[in-house]
Amino acid sequence: MVRFLPFLISLALSVYALFSCIQTPDEDVPHLPKLVWILLIVFVPFVGPIVWLLMLRTQPGRRDRAVRPPKPSSPPVAPDDDPDFLKSLDRYRDPRTTVKPPQDPAQPPKDPQPESSQDDEPEPKPQDENTSSESDDGKT
Repeated sequence: MVRFLPFLISLALSVYALFSCIQTPDEDVPHLPKLVWILLIVFVPFVGPIVWLLMLRTQPGRRDRAVRPPKPSSPPVAPDDDPDFLKSLDRYRDPRTTVKPPQDPAQPPKDPQPESSQDDEPEPKPQDENTSSESDDGKT
């Protein structure tokens, strides 16, 4: 197992450096073109990946160019304070549980209209106590 350790370390280092090199933007690659760095990393074990990682780390100004999101000009609005969000919730309200404002007594009451066709199904009638759903076998 110990004799495979240098090979495994070289392989892991090469894979890490190769992915790092591929993901680095072209303008951030230090001193050589990206293709030359990839060839060095792949064909020169230990030295190629180590040199890539050292050169990348010592490159000045790399951390200063981090993309920062712009600060918002106004503070964010909470959902319970946003009138557009509150209006969008009206379609999810159950009309049976919504409290309706009292109507003006001078106006005649309107007939309630169901909002969906699912409420149009007739309710099943309760069975009488005398009528049983089981069939009689003629045994009395």
